[in-house]
Amino acid sequence: MKKLSGPEHLLVTQTELLRDIFIADLAIAGVRQLEIAKVVRVNRNRVNRIAKSLKKRKKGNTGDN
Repeated sequence: MKKLSGPEHLLVTQTELLRDIFIADLAIAGVRQLEIAKVVRVNRNRVNRIAKSLKKRKKGNTGDN
């Protein structure tokens, strides 16, 4: 496996972060996890992990604003 240089590594990291943000946005919008996995082209486990995290935050929100 080829080791990525600084700029290449940064690009890969940014791409993965954008995918996670997109997954979170779609989950918040109520899109089904299977559909999110198809659109974003990622493993359903990744979508599930992010969606669960969002649900926990929503449940645990105490309205401290």
